[in-house]
Amino acid sequence: MKLICFTLNLGKRTPCFPRKNLNPFHNIYNDVDYLQRFSYISNQKIKSNTIIKSIFSGSTNEENPEVLLSENFRSWLLSKNVFIYNKSTWGRPPHPCVISNETTDEGEPSGRGLLAYKNIQQNEKVIEIPENLIIQNDFKNKSFSNQIELDDYDALAIFLIQQRAAGEKSPWKPYLDVLPKETDLGLVFRWELNDVFFLKGSKIIRATLFLKEKIVNQFERVQNTVFEKNPLFFPPSLFNLQSWEWALSVLFSRAIFLQKIQKLSLVPYADLLNHNPFSTSYIDAKEIPFSDAYEIAMYTDKPYSKFDQVFATYGPKTNLELLVLYGFISERNPFDSVELRVGISENDPLFGEKKNFLEDGGKTPKMTFPIFYYQYPKELYEFLRFCIVNPIDLNESDLSSLDFEEEEDLSTERIIRKIIIFSCEKNIKDYTKISQEEKIFSLLDTKISISKNQKIAIRQRKCEKKILQRLVLNLQKSII
Repeated sequence: MKLICFTLNLGKRTPCFPRKNLNPFHNIYNDVDYLQRFSYISNQKIKSNTIIKSIFSGSTNEENPEVLLSENFRSWLLSKNVFIYNKSTWGRPPHPCVISNETTDEGEPSGRGLLAYKNIQQNEKVIEIPENLIIQNDFKNKSFSNQIELDDYDALAIFLIQQRAAGEKSPWKPYLDVLPKETDLGLVFRWELNDVFFLKGSKIIRATLFLKEKIVNQFERVQNTVFEKNPLFFPPSLFNLQSWEWALSVLFSRAIFLQKIQKLSLVPYADLLNHNPFSTSYIDAKEIPFSDAYEIAMYTDKPYSKFDQVFATYGPKTNLELLVLYGFISERNPFDSVELRVGISENDPLFGEKKNFLEDGGKTPKMTFPIFYYQYPKELYEFLRFCIVNPIDLNESDLSSLDFEEEEDLSTERIIRKIIIFSCEKNIKDYTKISQEEKIFSLLDTKISISKNQKIAIRQRKCEKKILQRLVLNLQKSII
């Protein structure tokens, strides 16, 4: 009996915080919108050096304060010995990237990012951050007892709130200024109710509620153990649930888990790299030769042309994880999946025996399986073969004597396929019917006005339904 040895591990995913870690596909789109925006001024084509100058030029500071913030951040990085010079120096080529205040991916705005200042070769080093610029749990707050133990998220969240409250006095202000503002943090748990409505039927709502509850519980725990015991250093006007949600949102979307040193960290400049599901470049600590120190580095996984957006990977994340933890999705995501939940009927005459058998193997009568666009888990079929076993199949033997890995007779396999089709169609019906959904998505009707979050929700629903509909179609063909 091999059922107990299901290879699928649904309970433990890759940690969500190797910000920006992935797979061997190389189909990165150019930042076309960037070129369109900067390539023509007054219908005259401008040269590339003027494009770069416009990013850092102070002439537009009054019109676009984000330019000034990026200038200050760049100056601050240079003062911290971060090599981001765009000109060669003794023994060093120019830094290959430049900060762009506005980038796009898949036609959607993706905020600040890094663009190629020149043609970049594969395996070229594009990130080089010194150790002293990394923000970690090593920051000790001497204003309260060192006996209080805080995990990485607690300590970094407190640090962010403190530094934001310090304003101009904070040595990290130039970095904090380029972090996402309250209005820019599009994580689902911060959405308005009328935006969340567009996600009805998606498992994202349940995941969001779980995350929201976890954040509230985490805040209450830190409030009881730290804030309330030290009100002088942690005034309630600053250290409240709203500021805690902001700090956690920044950590979810910006923090990087450095595998080499096994630490959650904030890495200024490196965290500007946006995610692409086809990228395999990841950010990590790297030992400096002939030294005890280390630096944060990243090497490109592919060549980039001038003005391409340079990407990293956050890991093999589904769109559910990307939206809940980072606030965006990727319609081309090869790791996207939809969870399908099936189980043993309580009316099954063998329900008690099957339930005990599964629990002995560490399983439950109901299980969840990920359905990918091009791949379906064989464990789903194994589990369903187990679920539909009847007393006649046992023939005075027990469940452990049966093998569910091999396909049964044709009639049994048809039943299994029909069960999967029924489950998929049931999930599809759970999605709220939105009037003129296709027109909203394609923006063919310019009179329809929806928010950014509502548009993301519609795109996500479309991705999920597309996976389920493809599975239904393929199974229906196999039944005929």
